Amino acid sequence: MADKLSFSVGVIAILIAAGSIAYTSSAIGGVSNQIDSVTRELSGQLTSQIGPVNSKIAPLASSVNSVKEEQTAIRSLVEQRVGGLEAALQQAQQRLTEAERAAQLAQQELESLQADKALEEAAKKEQAPLIYGVVDAPHFANIIWPRFRESYPWAPAEPRYIEGFAPLRSRFVSEFQANAPSADLIWQSHAPMVGELAPYLATFKDMKYINLYEKAFIGGDGRIFGTMTLPGVIMYNTNIVKTDDVPKSWFDLANPKWKDKIVLQDLRRLEFTTQAMADLQLAMGKDRWTEFMKGFAANNPTLVGSNTEAYVKIIAGEFPIGIGRLNDILAQQTDTPVAVAWPQEEPKGVISGTSMIGISAKAANPNFARLLVQWLMSPQGQKAIADTGRPPTLLTLDHPKSLGSVIPLGVGILPVNEDFLKDPKSWEAVVKSFFG
Repeated sequence: MADKLSFSVGVIAILIAAGSIAYTSSAIGGVSNQIDSVTRELSGQLTSQIGPVNSKIAPLASSVNSVKEEQTAIRSLVEQRVGGLEAALQQAQQRLTEAERAAQLAQQELESLQADKALEEAAKKEQAPLIYGVVDAPHFANIIWPRFRESYPWAPAEPRYIEGFAPLRSRFVSEFQANAPSADLIWQSHAPMVGELAPYLATFKDMKYINLYEKAFIGGDGRIFGTMTLPGVIMYNTNIVKTDDVPKSWFDLANPKWKDKIVLQDLRRLEFTTQAMADLQLAMGKDRWTEFMKGFAANNPTLVGSNTEAYVKIIAGEFPIGIGRLNDILAQQTDTPVAVAWPQEEPKGVISGTSMIGISAKAANPNFARLLVQWLMSPQGQKAIADTGRPPTLLTLDHPKSLGSVIPLGVGILPVNEDFLKDPKSWEAVVKSFFG
């Protein structure tokens, strides 16, 4: 059919080119009819041939789509299963890690218990340690020691404890140097413990509770342990000092209206009140501090043997105001006429103070001494200390005497003047320059 169409078109082309035939409408129409006829015939043939092809292609396309969908479903299922396996593996690994950690903790606890038992058995073979301490003897004998015996009932009913400050420290050092030590434990204020006494103390780096404490409360490379915080505050007699006259800042101690009316521990002892002045120098700056010290010295404060003595004189009404330890106020009866004058002006803070304990390097009863130190630093020991009215150094201890429960919002603890802790004796000349 295609050949006939090509032939007809060729004939027409020849006739037009020769110009010998006069085409009429009918002739052209006839040829057009022939062309249309050939075209229809070709279209029919193509349609008849394409139809079967399409009928074959359609199932193939459907099959291909079906295969793609099946592949997608399989891939999704595989991913889900692989993901599930990965999650299961991760959970199994986590459980294994937790089990290993639990086993490690159990092993550590076992070793700790074994060490505790070994230390206790060794302590049982020794005498109760002799302690040179700053804690009031009645508090130690009637509160702290009975609590210790609740944990260790085999301990003797009576402790061996001597209360004292600088004279006891001198005695401890002289006895040590003479190779005739008597005290197993020395329990004193921060500055002398870090300065003059540290060389005579034994290390106790494996103290069980050491990691519960801030670094500031562990000194001397594991030789000195902070048992309690003893902040310094301005205190006043509420029966004598009117509300409007209560000191609002440390600088108020230099106000001439308090001339001959202030009491505090002797600054020449180079102990807590001297540290208070050193810390105030750091907080105020040297120029303002010098002005303060001149006014403070001009007020002629009365200097006594200890902070507790100053507190007692304020209770008795002998002096309306003074500087003392917060713990004395925390331990008092509710009707005692002494209160804290919390600073409301800069520097808005109380004086830092820590009482620390250490074991003599020549202790006659070293194991019992270690057992007592470890107990004092335990939560049980810290609670016993808090029950004496002294804020504990274990800051996480939940107790009404903890510093967070006592100090008002906005009042902090002043930074410690490290120069004083390192060399307290260098302050002798400073004190003499103001107080003679």
